Amino acid sequence: MMALMLGLGLLAPAEFAPQWHEVAPVSVSQRADGVWFVDFGAAWYGTIELRAEVAAPVELMIAVGEKLSAPDALDTKPPGSVIYRQTPLTLAPGQAAHRPTWAPIARHNDPAAVHVPAGWPEITVFRAAEIRGWPGQLVPAQVRLIALSVPFDAAQSSFDCSDPALTAVWELCRHTIEATTAFSVYIDGERERIPYEADAYINQLSHYAVQAEYETARRTFRHLLAKPTWPTEWALHMPLVAHADWQATGSAALADENWDALVGKLLRGKARADGLLVAGGIIDWPAGERDGFGCGLKDESDGRQIGPMVNSVVNAFGLAALAAMAELADATGRGDQAIEFRAQYARALPAFQAAFYDPARGVYIDGEGCDHASLHANMLPLAFGLVPEEARRGVAEFVVSRGMACSVYGAQYLLDGLFAAGRETDAVALLRSDGPRSWVNMLAQGTTMTMEAWNAPAKPNLTWNHAWGAVPANAISRWVLGVQPVAPGYRVVSVAPRLGDLVWVRGRVPTPHGAIDVEVDRRRGLFRIVAPPGVEVLTPTAPVGGPVKVQLERRATAW
Repeated sequence: MMALMLGLGLLAPAEFAPQWHEVAPVSVSQRADGVWFVDFGAAWYGTIELRAEVAAPVELMIAVGEKLSAPDALDTKPPGSVIYRQTPLTLAPGQAAHRPTWAPIARHNDPAAVHVPAGWPEITVFRAAEIRGWPGQLVPAQVRLIALSVPFDAAQSSFDCSDPALTAVWELCRHTIEATTAFSVYIDGERERIPYEADAYINQLSHYAVQAEYETARRTFRHLLAKPTWPTEWALHMPLVAHADWQATGSAALADENWDALVGKLLRGKARADGLLVAGGIIDWPAGERDGFGCGLKDESDGRQIGPMVNSVVNAFGLAALAAMAELADATGRGDQAIEFRAQYARALPAFQAAFYDPARGVYIDGEGCDHASLHANMLPLAFGLVPEEARRGVAEFVVSRGMACSVYGAQYLLDGLFAAGRETDAVALLRSDGPRSWVNMLAQGTTMTMEAWNAPAKPNLTWNHAWGAVPANAISRWVLGVQPVAPGYRVVSVAPRLGDLVWVRGRVPTPHGAIDVEVDRRRGLFRIVAPPGVEVLTPTAPVGGPVKVQLERRATAW
């Protein structure tokens, strides 16, 4: 296990640069056609290395890919941007180890794309390989996947529960978080290798949920300040990223050092007199995942964003960003600005309710000039605490009625809204679902990292290595296991598990001070917490929906 340093127990930033590591195959077999098939069990960013000494040159053809067409064969025509690549490799005399040279993908020349460090070999992402022309027997010791990722301590997090499918979903997401850090910042997947703000926020929440490692998110944040992307709501995610970092670590330095840039991300120049933002938004992506949002009204300034121009989605994010910045202003000693942000929030919130809440139906509409009520118009106010108490039940009922009518990105706010509204049974049911729009179905399709979309019909150019799909990693730690900071930096922690209809759960959640272990078993009336020293733990008065006794224990060391 990694040796932790002094202070908050964090590794120094330099120690979280990407590093090479070896992945051994889980199986090596030869097909009837003579091709050797090597399965590493899960996809990584990296390259393949073959180990053999030859007396004369041997010409091979190496193919790698993410998707299998059979237990011992790669899918040579996978959907969308799912990887299948092949390249020749010469085994040269005098060498003990041999790696192919991967040609860069043209899309990676986009100025917004990130690259492997200068002087390092090009990499790709794959789970398995086919080797044609290998001389003789290929044994497992002769082949390795050389993966590139930020160091990861597997002992810092865990999850298991009474539903093996949900346990498998958590592991899918955990592996995705570990395996997608090859470029030292969060990227949107192998097709583009571009950081995006909304992707970064979800990636950050899930990364913090499985690893006490904060530098990758911070590097991504700084990168996005220098190279922002285009969607309206993506800019509004930046205060949420800085706020999440402060909540997790107790340090507001990230916000303090970039304050003026963060203030600009509030987009207050787009606000009208009542405080509401006038701007179309991306709403959800791909476009087919918007649940009919907007009555067809368009923002003609950008065909990728839609109206109404005063709409509930953009303004829900605007209010959430204002609330985050008010707290960050206090944390960084900017009391006057905290007062101003709260005043702006107080002015805009009643306008939000007046413009978007339809009391006759008990739901939020998409925006001015539109009577349509989408899932998105309702799940976001629920997730951000904007729904008045008296309206919460009706809004939550509507959200439940729409099911998973959003993308894998939107699922973050759908689950947050349902859990926050006390609808944990419905939220856990979505986490466990095996329907076509589910993480269980991602696994059934054969992916070993989370997908960019639920399936290829939803997004024909989808990737199979997109960490914004790893929402369950943070939903499980924050809501199912119920571990959330009450005070920034986890000095005071709430542990309030929400099991839905699960019978038992157990897991580990990392904090800067060490791990918090949670075990709940309804059969035995058990609610056990093991916390690191110096962390105050708050538990609900009526935990986990039944009469169970809370056992709070302390470990002698952080981990």
